[in-house]
Amino acid sequence: MKTYVEDKTVAGRKQEIAIKVERLKKAMAEEGLDAVIINKSNNFSWITAGASNIITRYCEEGVTSIVITKEGGQYILANNIEYPRIVMEEDIEALGFEIKSQYWFEDKWLDYVKEIVGSGKYGCDVKFPGAVDANALINRCQYSLTDNDIARYLYLGETFSRGLEEVIAQVRPGDMERDIVGRINENLWKYDIDTVLYLVAGDERIKNFRHCIPTDNKIDKMMMVSCNGRYKGLVTKTTRFVCFGDPGEAFLKQYDDTLDIENRMMAATTIGTDDIVPHRLAKELYAQKGYPEMWKVHHQGGPQGYTNGYYLVTEQNHGIIQENQCYCYNPSITGTKTEDGFIVTKEGPIMITRPVLFPCKEAVVNGVTVKRPGVLVID
Repeated sequence: MKTYVEDKTVAGRKQEIAIKVERLKKAMAEEGLDAVIINKSNNFSWITAGASNIITRYCEEGVTSIVITKEGGQYILANNIEYPRIVMEEDIEALGFEIKSQYWFEDKWLDYVKEIVGSGKYGCDVKFPGAVDANALINRCQYSLTDNDIARYLYLGETFSRGLEEVIAQVRPGDMERDIVGRINENLWKYDIDTVLYLVAGDERIKNFRHCIPTDNKIDKMMMVSCNGRYKGLVTKTTRFVCFGDPGEAFLKQYDDTLDIENRMMAATTIGTDDIVPHRLAKELYAQKGYPEMWKVHHQGGPQGYTNGYYLVTEQNHGIIQENQCYCYNPSITGTKTEDGFIVTKEGPIMITRPVLFPCKEAVVNGVTVKRPGVLVID
């Protein structure tokens, strides 16, 4: 299996950006656009090879914007507040972006875009005067990850898995769901990973709700944690189970059934295949294992990357799987759920999240042995 090492140098990041600009140029030509404006924080991180324009963390829009033209021109729109940081800490000029700046109280962005594009047609990923919606165009350009993207993803997956499991292993009966979330966030922040989704549930809440927003409920005999972590724009997801005392054979069999569905969905996710194929397979597997209606109760996931998910795979919404594209499935049977992201490559799947401190269940997927999480039992 190929080894991925992120090239963090300015030269390495410029090479990554050049690949992405070429994709945008091709997409713009197909859509008849002269320029694309990128403002959403995830898209900004993608096109800048990991830079950030986030100030308010839990909203899509960033505080600076990138403009890419059909000729490959690279510009950044930044006010006087953001200008020093993006130059000194994000190396934005060294990466090849020409800065167009204004004072925070001015309103020159449209003038700058007109200066860059002239009378041409442009798109944007947020509402902007005169722009068409460019979200679908930008998303398509992100599906196939570059080597640097994959290296960052593997760092995220390894570090996220370890940091999450360190906290989960220390949970004890009587701990409050909200407190557990606080510990998870504290442990991950030091690695530059922030959680953009956290679901923690104890005992009956696991069965009652598919999306268990943490409450003041105290853990007794069982806990499920589902968490989405973000690093330099990339997002991945995972779910882990802890039992205090013997979980019982029925629970463990159901957990293994859920994990097997996910593993076989992964095996059906291959380059050039329509991702409706693993989706339909999941429905068949639920029925074979005695849970024919479970696929209806919660979605089964889909492609992810610089977002929690580009779309949920359904009969109405599906696409062709690309080389180096990331997927994450989350089959669930009431009371159990499994979930780990992986990258589709010619050599087989590369797991992003995986058990680091948790019990490991190995499975062979498309000739590759992958490590999947078991249930952590604490006596």
